[in-house]
Amino acid sequence: MTRSETLKLDDAAAMAEVHGLAFLRSEAWSVAAFNDLLTQTTTHAEGLFVGGRLQAFLVIQFVAGEAEILTLATMPEARQLGHAGQVLRELEQKLRTLGLNKWLLDVAADNIGAIAFYKKHGFQVDGRRSNYYKRLEGERVDAILMSKPVGGQITK
Repeated sequence: MTRSETLKLDDAAAMAEVHGLAFLRSEAWSVAAFNDLLTQTTTHAEGLFVGGRLQAFLVIQFVAGEAEILTLATMPEARQLGHAGQVLRELEQKLRTLGLNKWLLDVAADNIGAIAFYKKHGFQVDGRRSNYYKRLEGERVDAILMSKPVGGQITK
């Protein structure tokens, strides 16, 4: 059985587990980090459960009609099954009732899969931040800035 739902503090450990498997160890977020995020009134998290187990989730900051994607993670064995896209669409529907008019995000320039995912879901490249991310081994990677208008909104 597949279900999507708003994530709560009780889900922080499962979120940290998925995040730890989806990202490099040096980039994985802790249970404490998710606890901190989930207590903020501007933070929303949506997760997709299959058979009672969290498979994908999205965490955003939502302020003044704009939702900034903080992280999106999918269990490695569940990639390419449409779970991340489903979570994105479900949260977009929920946030539309609260006045969502624009998505924002940044993604590492070397994360080709994520960039392709976001483009597939209507995001466009807006710019680039040079040397924004620092890898554990010291390498610097640019951030690609992306956005997506929602509900027919036109951005200038």
